[in-house]
Amino acid sequence: MKSARGKPFRKTSLKSERDIRYLPFPVASISTILLVAVFLSFLSALYTGAHRTIHQHSNIRPKGSGPSIQSFQDLALSEIHPRAGPHRHIVSPPPDESPVTLVTCSTTAGYLHILVHESWAPLGAQRFLQMVESKYFSTKVALMRCIKNFLCQFGIAGDPSYNEPYIGKNNILKDDTNWLPEGPTHRKNELGVKRFGKGYLAYAGSGKNSRSNQLIISLNDNERLGGGSPWEVPWGEIVGGESFSTLDKIFTGYGEKGPSQGRLRREGSSDGVRKDFPNLDYILHCDVIESI
Repeated sequence: MKSARGKPFRKTSLKSERDIRYLPFPVASISTILLVAVFLSFLSALYTGAHRTIHQHSNIRPKGSGPSIQSFQDLALSEIHPRAGPHRHIVSPPPDESPVTLVTCSTTAGYLHILVHESWAPLGAQRFLQMVESKYFSTKVALMRCIKNFLCQFGIAGDPSYNEPYIGKNNILKDDTNWLPEGPTHRKNELGVKRFGKGYLAYAGSGKNSRSNQLIISLNDNERLGGGSPWEVPWGEIVGGESFSTLDKIFTGYGEKGPSQGRLRREGSSDGVRKDFPNLDYILHCDVIESI
């Protein structure tokens, strides 16, 4: 067979390295191309597997992406409507014939997810929700009196002007009926469940019909709280592992020696308070998520 110029084609034989160097597609280049193709195939398989895993677990939120509870769908029915059990609730709380509201509070220690049960303590629950809806907690409310393994007291507004609707004789709440068993013989039941559960929320007070804008949350199961002081009737509790983890992180080192109530009423969460109590934790804001 002849070429276009009339000369016969030569058969190519590879007899030496010099012959290899003059091939149209060098052997080294072909090897590189094959390696790149294998590598790209591996990356494609890896991406496909990762994409499938992400799709299957799309409901899992990465750490730091926001609160872990974003609706009632993230809670078990036993959390929404709790009953007495072997580890929590000395007695069954009142049945939820009134709305239950999910509130999430962002604090400097983390998120607190609170279920507000109006059937437990209607007046106390409604006042707390009023405070939330008025953006009261967005004033940066100090967790001012936190005693290790006991309770944390808070509620004085970071902006003193926000206190006005909740203090004074005409703004004091009447007591709700206590649903916890009272007296020293009911500090815990036969299963060892203590009266006031960890994460219960109630008001601070100083006598009959004395509730205003100061609240307490129990840092541990407690057998004395709620045993007769009329202001200590629980109106809600925290739910979810994230909330209990946050509760354990709240700074308790100041104990009874945190900023005084008088100073907070005058100054709020001032620069001076932050300077004198640098480790103090605060509620940054609270939001109503939904009600059922």
